[in-house]
Amino acid sequence: MPIVSLAQARSQVRVEADYPAEQLQTAIDGAVDAAQAYLNRRIYETPEALADARSAYPAGVRAAATARTEALAAATFIEDRDERTAAIRLAELAYEEAMAEAGACIHGIVVNPSIVTAILLTIGHLYANRSDVVVGAPAVELPQGAKSFLRPYRRRMMP
Repeated sequence: MPIVSLAQARSQVRVEADYPAEQLQTAIDGAVDAAQAYLNRRIYETPEALADARSAYPAGVRAAATARTEALAAATFIEDRDERTAAIRLAELAYEEAMAEAGACIHGIVVNPSIVTAILLTIGHLYANRSDVVVGAPAVELPQGAKSFLRPYRRRMMP
């Protein structure tokens, strides 16, 4: 079962069953991704899925370290100093990104009603406001918006 089903999304935006699934699926995927980005952690459907992600952590860290070591070793053979520096920076960046993803997975969270509500609110917002421009009305963030539901579960507080 997905974190938010197509049926839940259809109900949230009050569309019929014949509404194009791909349009709603894009909103679902975006809302889940936005929630994960805000939380600084991955959201899992079940405790078992979280346990699986945590068990994969050592192998993921090992693979990231190995890739970094190999990339740094390869960079030593680059004669041009600027190219070598760029290759080293890329190796370090790839390692940092892999470690950030591994951290987001190991610190994951099992979906709960607040997270589902936040995702559904985001889907509703994406459906109702399908462009970046608001015409004829001031745009304001609702005080009980999606972030209010997600904030207690946020891993690291950032703006």
